[in-house]
Amino acid sequence: MKETVDLSTSPMLGSIFDICKETLASSLQGITSAEVKLDSSEMNTVDLETLFISHAGETIIKAIESSSDIELGLLFKTTDISRLSNLMLGGDEDPKSELDEDTIDAVRELTNQLVMSLNVPFASESKQQVSMKVNDVAVVGSDNGYAEESYISMEFVFNIAGKPVPFILFFDPAIESYLISGAKKEVVSSSLGGETSSNAQQANLNLDLLLDIDIPISVRMGTAKLFLKDILGLGPGNIVELEQGVDEQIDLTINDKVIARGEVVIVDGYFGFRIKEIISRAERIRKLKD
Repeated sequence: MKETVDLSTSPMLGSIFDICKETLASSLQGITSAEVKLDSSEMNTVDLETLFISHAGETIIKAIESSSDIELGLLFKTTDISRLSNLMLGGDEDPKSELDEDTIDAVRELTNQLVMSLNVPFASESKQQVSMKVNDVAVVGSDNGYAEESYISMEFVFNIAGKPVPFILFFDPAIESYLISGAKKEVVSSSLGGETSSNAQQANLNLDLLLDIDIPISVRMGTAKLFLKDILGLGPGNIVELEQGVDEQIDLTINDKVIARGEVVIVDGYFGFRIKEIISRAERIRKLKD
């Protein structure tokens, strides 16, 4: 059975829906480096059998929120998620209709980035830590280990690089009460803190708003200067020599301003940055204001 959710009666579900639409579109565009537009979307409550029947034999990505054990997942046609994985890797292979080891690895990396992109906006909405992460990629079967009888599902159709890509994101219904409980704790905590001046309250509010702003950071391995004629002549296989020595620390920048120096490391198959030197907090704030 499948029923449309009345978002007017559930502000939190409405917020979840809006966050997912905006965040997934932005994440897909960043991951695939392709133009992404939302063509349509809807939210429903649906039983497990109905949820899976349209994707029987296709790809399911199972994820979990670590602190609450709340389950969520993504349902894709295998050819669609294979094509997205190819876009992420910059390849031009034909989409695959069946999962193999290489496809599973690429799908896990792509969808983990999608799922984890929701953590920060969900945490901001609920005023508590949210940590969702993919733990399995498989073929859709009878239940694939899910425990609940029904789920909140969001059906999306994104137009990615000129082609429609439909998929379903679904959550354990407990996600709503979990996020609401965090927001309520924040309100109670504030009320128990005693009377404060209106100026202090406003200052705290302003600081909270600033701390929730997403700021892109970049790791700069070096720079080079080339003549325009040399830039126009660049092609696959060319090497651009940077001014940075192999033994020198690399820069971590915000708004093209250096705030830290360190080295590149590998963490669970992803590039990371280990900080060795960093400017003071006051100096960091000043650089952000400049």
